[in-house]
Amino acid sequence: MTLVVNSMRNDIVGNLHFGTTLALCAIANIGGNDLAESVCPDVQKLILNPNSNSQFVNPNVIRTPEEEKAIKCSIRKKAILCLLRLYRTNPETVDISDWVDQFGILLADRDIGVLTSALSLLLSFTAADPSQFEGAISYVVDILKRLILGRQIPGDYTYYNIPCPWLLVKCLRFLQYFRCPTDQGTLDTLNEVLRKLVARGESVSASDSVNKSNAEHAILFETCNLVILYGTDGDRELKENVLALLGRFIAVKDANIRYLGLDAMGRLARLEGPAPTQIHQATVITSLKDADVSVRKRSLDLLYVMTDKNNAETVVSELLLNLSSADASIKDDMVVKIAILAEKFALNLQWYLDTMVQVIMVAGDFVSEDVWHRIVHIITNHPDLHEYAAAKMITIVQSKFAPETAVALAGYVLGEFGVNICERPGNSGYDQFVALQQHFSRCQVKTCALLLTAYAKIMNLYPDCKDIVMEVFHKQSTSGYLELQQRACEYMRLPNVGSELMENVLNSMPMYPENRDNVLLQRLNKGSEHATTDKSAWETEKPDRPERPQEHTPTASAGASIVKQVAAEVDLLSLDDDTPVSNNTNSGVVQGLSEDILPSLRKWFNSALISPPGKVSTLFENSVIQITTQSEYRAHQGRVLVLFHNKTDEIQDLNVSISSSIDYLRFQKNDPAPRISLADQTKMALAVESVKPFSEAPEMIVSFTEVTRGIKTRYSYPLRLPITATSFFEPIVLEKNDFMQRWKALEGEDKEVQEVFTSSQPISSQLIQSVRANLAPALHLGLGVGLDTDFTVTACASFRTGTPNPEGGGNISVGTMMRLEGDAAGGRFRITVRSKHKAISLALKNVVKSQLS
Repeated sequence: MTLVVNSMRNDIVGNLHFGTTLALCAIANIGGNDLAESVCPDVQKLILNPNSNSQFVNPNVIRTPEEEKAIKCSIRKKAILCLLRLYRTNPETVDISDWVDQFGILLADRDIGVLTSALSLLLSFTAADPSQFEGAISYVVDILKRLILGRQIPGDYTYYNIPCPWLLVKCLRFLQYFRCPTDQGTLDTLNEVLRKLVARGESVSASDSVNKSNAEHAILFETCNLVILYGTDGDRELKENVLALLGRFIAVKDANIRYLGLDAMGRLARLEGPAPTQIHQATVITSLKDADVSVRKRSLDLLYVMTDKNNAETVVSELLLNLSSADASIKDDMVVKIAILAEKFALNLQWYLDTMVQVIMVAGDFVSEDVWHRIVHIITNHPDLHEYAAAKMITIVQSKFAPETAVALAGYVLGEFGVNICERPGNSGYDQFVALQQHFSRCQVKTCALLLTAYAKIMNLYPDCKDIVMEVFHKQSTSGYLELQQRACEYMRLPNVGSELMENVLNSMPMYPENRDNVLLQRLNKGSEHATTDKSAWETEKPDRPERPQEHTPTASAGASIVKQVAAEVDLLSLDDDTPVSNNTNSGVVQGLSEDILPSLRKWFNSALISPPGKVSTLFENSVIQITTQSEYRAHQGRVLVLFHNKTDEIQDLNVSISSSIDYLRFQKNDPAPRISLADQTKMALAVESVKPFSEAPEMIVSFTEVTRGIKTRYSYPLRLPITATSFFEPIVLEKNDFMQRWKALEGEDKEVQEVFTSSQPISSQLIQSVRANLAPALHLGLGVGLDTDFTVTACASFRTGTPNPEGGGNISVGTMMRLEGDAAGGRFRITVRSKHKAISLALKNVVKSQLS
């Protein structure tokens, strides 16, 4: 490495300009800490002191002054871009404070290439610390003046009659990091430039070529962003013209322009309040039905920030109408925004509850726990809503088709406040229990645990329900899920510990504190507007930046103060879990496989193991990712395709590793892509070859980072690949005499494995026939001829390897023989496997047992 670094440094300070430029390009492409620290001073010297370096002068070549100047500008430009690359990859190697006084020299350069490169470097430095580079504003405004007002630019840099659009965009973006200029002369010049740019936007034609349109709109949107950001400090007429321009952009056919127009208008609404943008409400609502999902997302964002007390009911109604047909990628966000708007601008408490129940019925599983927990908070903290909420929820769950979220909400509400309606016909304690219990069998464990708590409260309030509730507790006391089993056992014991203690445990939940942040607002604020290399100008603090006016909050006269800032930071519904649920990034915590999924994991593995060639089989699935496999084998070789399907916002840093200590298989692996976007998938191709006998399936470690609304969670799953010794079997069909002769030849403890196990199904002749017709071919076993009764299966196979036989005659193979005997009366199987290698016997026995037990 030292030799490489020295060689590059020699090229930088050498006397050949093309050697210098190539070295700069190589340094920028390679990067790395060692290289950056070694060459960074030389690169900075090329930028700051080009005239003192002799490397630009080649005594063997006579050049004109113009050629020498062009060479110097070329090297300076490449040196600036090289430094930019080094700063982005190794920011600690560059002290940006050293450059505060140097940018004046660079920005005064008349070469457009140098200027454009210098603006790129200035943007990166400014994103890190805007306060240090405020002095460059006058230089940037002067560049805009030369380009727009004076049109002092070489013809080579005019693009579709637009003076250097790339440089214009960088200048406008730089100015967005600062408040409005205080120098009146600079401000007047800037306003004149902005007026001319906005005027150009009004003359942009739909018939323009794509390239010209892209360049024009890039400049226009940066102009709009700058005017919006200046807010009340900027020119009022300019702001009105920009709003009119954005109103025109959000109505055009081009989806890209509509997207950017909606994004810019959303920024205006955040800074200035919703009133200026409400004239375009109808257009924004129409965009909710756009074919492009990204446009629909931006329309939703804009509709959310342009809502106030005057249009809240209309906006919420429109969002509800669009909720049922909304794309899955936007539905969750739409639910959260409806929940916040309905709460913030509620006409009254009953309207809020009706709206949220309608959201739950339409969106179903897309309603997150945060949303319905928030509903619980508001109901609990408003006693005048208890009776109405209980009556509403029992009506919902009396239907057989209520979504699980509605069942969970109803379980909490009826358990706490059902006593308010128990005197009504059809709403007794027994009716409440029956309405909830009909959904119990199809709910997830967490919801079932909540229902058990509700049943305990119903049992305490209505003595006539004690027997039926205790029956449910008794049944769940042997549940395979520890949470349900523990709750059921504890609730069964409650009546025996004394009435006073039981009353204390099952007493109504207290009101929630009113001094906590709204968790739904926190969810919206977690996402960053831009995920660019440099920090966005909209994410930096600016002095005197105008703040958005305070939004309307309902008063008591409007039906009670609904905006109670209460966060769902604890599990509301667990009596025995006092651990707060963090809503921050799970930094440093790696999530593994939960105990609940292990039974499904075994089932998926067994199914994938006997799946026909080319058929897709699930290997693992949860709410974040689905992993499927396709496999095909021939003799000692196989091909396995593993597909990873993303079910969340984004998956990053996907990595799949297989232990290098596995010596019985040889792998060739094509790694999957490290990033999977929403609803997308990637694949890993495995070429596998058996080397020697083995008994255990190889394991792969799947690790990745889930990114949901800006929250990152790390996962690592150890999963067995559906590759066993049976994958490399070739069936052998033997007659009775041949089979018995070979069977007897394989006697011995080191060759035979035998086990008796209980069948998962009643043993019948139909089951045995299914083993012969389906399981044996799937495991590449050849059935014996003339050996079996109605309750036995005899089969043979040869395990193939790719290892050459040292005695000649091809590759090593190992024969194996199996006899499966069923005991119908006892419901058990006895399996006996013989092979020259015990690992093969053990592998076949384990696979057959896992399929039948």
